[in-house]
Amino acid sequence: MIPTIRLDEESFQEIFEKARKRIPILYPEWTNFNENDSGIALLELFSWLKEAQEFHLDQIGLEHEAVYLKLLGIERREICPARTVVTCYPVKREMELPEGFRFHAGDITFCSEEEVHLYAGSLRWIRTGCVGIEGYASEREWDGSDIAWKTAIFPEPAGYGSFLELEPDREMEGGKTYGFFFRLWESRMIKRNPVSEGFEPIVGIRAECRDSGSKTWKACELVRDDTCAFLYSGIVKIRIPEETDSFGADRIRFVFSDGEYDVMPMLSQIFLNPVELCQKEEENGRILGEGTGFPDQRFSLERTGVIPSSVELAAEDPEHPGNFEIWKQVRDFSGSLPEDRHFIVDGEHGEICFGDGYHGMPPEGRIRLLRISRTEGSGGNVKKGQIRPGASEEEPVTEFDAWNFEDVTGGADRESTKKCFERFETELAKKYSAVTKADYEELLKRTPGLLIEQTRVVETDWEHNRIVAAVKSWSEKKCPQLSSGYRNNIMKYMEKKRILGTDLQIAEPEYIRIRLYADLELVAWYRDTEQMLKEKIRRYFEEFCSDFGCTVLYSGLYGFLDGMQGIRGIRSLTIDAAGRGITRNVSGDVFLPPAGLAVLDQIQLSVSYTG
Repeated sequence: MIPTIRLDEESFQEIFEKARKRIPILYPEWTNFNENDSGIALLELFSWLKEAQEFHLDQIGLEHEAVYLKLLGIERREICPARTVVTCYPVKREMELPEGFRFHAGDITFCSEEEVHLYAGSLRWIRTGCVGIEGYASEREWDGSDIAWKTAIFPEPAGYGSFLELEPDREMEGGKTYGFFFRLWESRMIKRNPVSEGFEPIVGIRAECRDSGSKTWKACELVRDDTCAFLYSGIVKIRIPEETDSFGADRIRFVFSDGEYDVMPMLSQIFLNPVELCQKEEENGRILGEGTGFPDQRFSLERTGVIPSSVELAAEDPEHPGNFEIWKQVRDFSGSLPEDRHFIVDGEHGEICFGDGYHGMPPEGRIRLLRISRTEGSGGNVKKGQIRPGASEEEPVTEFDAWNFEDVTGGADRESTKKCFERFETELAKKYSAVTKADYEELLKRTPGLLIEQTRVVETDWEHNRIVAAVKSWSEKKCPQLSSGYRNNIMKYMEKKRILGTDLQIAEPEYIRIRLYADLELVAWYRDTEQMLKEKIRRYFEEFCSDFGCTVLYSGLYGFLDGMQGIRGIRSLTIDAAGRGITRNVSGDVFLPPAGLAVLDQIQLSVSYTG
């Protein structure tokens, strides 16, 4: 917590009484403390003055708060537009959708963020297989419905040459770029960390298309891949090569080329013609007002919800009437010189502010807005299925229809100063550099793009700045090992987090296979429960024996079984362990090495029933 310092804590009477009580100590000859004494009157005057000064010193205005935030290295978040992706389908004819094309959800306007080529066909078949092997591993007809699937993108196990093939109902033209949105199943125990700059995909894919004339496969340019080789849901865009025949390409496929998946991606849905939208209205080219040359000029934008970063303006050169010069937007005028053509956008009041002549030049002449965008902020977060093409219901688009298949998110209003300080305190509590063992373990779990289940620093040599950390990835495999892609991303991420000169090494988990043998006596009515007993024992191991270096306690497992309903007695219990670095004691406990993980390999139960 940032400490709150109060300077105005004493009232006038408290200040006065505190000062009067010191008189006998400082001036024993002063004996008249009545109000008619001139010294007491002066004391009251200075007490009032002190209280007034403390009151004013304790006041913090908006300008002070803005400066304090700047000193802390944090800025208030401005109003933010909502963003989403729509699928344009069906499309009556192939066309180029220009950047800035307008969509609407009621009276809320959305604009496309880039030019998009719209495909006028649909998908017919989706197949998986392997290059060089006859036939397909799976084949499924695509009906275009909104019913979610759960289909493996590649045949399992995915290897070099595995592919996902899409067959549309009409050819795709050579030289054109086509987009798809792949939605993947994400129902896992551990969520994959978000991707950040510098992430290296743990697998690689390439795109190919089949020439409809020669029936040969050709390489396509993978223009964009937001999925990071099908690790996330997102947009994939490919460019059909110019060399295809006059009919174009009749099939598309994505081929697995290298790496190793930690979890096999499962396809849920495919949407054609994805278009990214931003909830904003744009305005260009109007005169904002006329500058007077006086300092601290302010001009109202006459609109709410202005996105400050979108504002571009030019001011007329007073020495050359009619000639407009571009001015630069800055956060504040603290670094502006008298001749700098700078301006500030006051998002809170919807105004353009100019300098005072010492920090930033005051404009003189007409001021023209070149570009400005407005947004509804959080009001733009509309629900699924509400966005349609066109500026409004009165201006429908007949060439295609559009549909947002997810709720729109991301729209936010301007952050208050209080919220900004609260965010700073939250950010202050987060770890950004690795110093202690706990820092390393927490940061390793946050490696971008990976599924990290467990981490533990198993060896430290602080004298020589050497640290060894064991990392276990989340995987569908029973005893997963770290792939080269995992290691590269972990080391690249931790390179900026570790203290300079620290040697960080990543160790593989040492899997200790545990075999359990138990001879149990059950009550007569507790029949047909052997499978249920095994399941409960597995859950016990997951809860109490799944951490790095965890001790498998004989007494703990014995007590767990002895306390289960239906078990009358335990005739014998044996815990067998196989692996490097394990030790045992006379009580039957199994001690694992620091990087050891207990894996329940086998449960063998012998049961008998008694009345």
